[in-house]
Amino acid sequence: MNTTDIIGVVNAVAQFAVAGVAVWAVWASLHANKRQIEASEIQINKQVEENRRLATEERQHQSRPIIVPEKEISHNTVTYYSTETGKSNESLYTSEHRINWSWPHEIRLNVRNMGSGPAFNLHCVLYGSEDTCQSQFVSWDNGPIEEKSSTSIELLHSSELRLYHSDSVDEKHPFYDRSLDSPLNPWVYRIACLTITYHDLFEKKHVSIFHYTFQHRWIHVITEEIPRKPPLDLKELNDQKKQGPKLSAPPVRISQGN
Repeated sequence: MNTTDIIGVVNAVAQFAVAGVAVWAVWASLHANKRQIEASEIQINKQVEENRRLATEERQHQSRPIIVPEKEISHNTVTYYSTETGKSNESLYTSEHRINWSWPHEIRLNVRNMGSGPAFNLHCVLYGSEDTCQSQFVSWDNGPIEEKSSTSIELLHSSELRLYHSDSVDEKHPFYDRSLDSPLNPWVYRIACLTITYHDLFEKKHVSIFHYTFQHRWIHVITEEIPRKPPLDLKELNDQKKQGPKLSAPPVRISQGN
């Protein structure tokens, strides 16, 4: 093979090499573009899902009910007066303006839905200083309450109540604060505690908590979606307490022959 032939072979190899590099560059470019397109599609899908989630949350927020108490606690019971003293024989409030927790009749609570969506399955417990659960006032299964509307709820003593003063719906605020009287937490601001739970259109569960004062006014404590996992409303939590702890089965004894 002469020099001319060798040069020809070298040129041919060089051309094949250049062509191979060009093909590889094209393939690498196409592969990179494909990965970039896939990454862009993933990012777009994530953004779409995020926008959908934000839109759903905004719609849920706009339809959120907010239940608050109105006016002082009252009753519809006919009150009998002594002909001798001119005073009532029984009263919902004591002479010191405290709630008479032994009051044997219904009490009436006026509530208002200040939110922009209806409230369903409304349960409420008015908890006070008495030691027994059955001395508290309870009402189950109220509603629905339309947005921007008011209604009255009747509460009674319940032999089925199993919630103690230290129990809590949100695992932060007890049904009744028994801490000692102090300037930062005066007793006159918490002669009773009202806990209300309710559901919204999207089956989310909410809680509103208020303290009842010595002047028979309401102090807002918290209104929020129930944060515990799983979220339990008042009735569900009470049913759970009624069931009590699950007891393990007694051990099986196997008799052995002599």
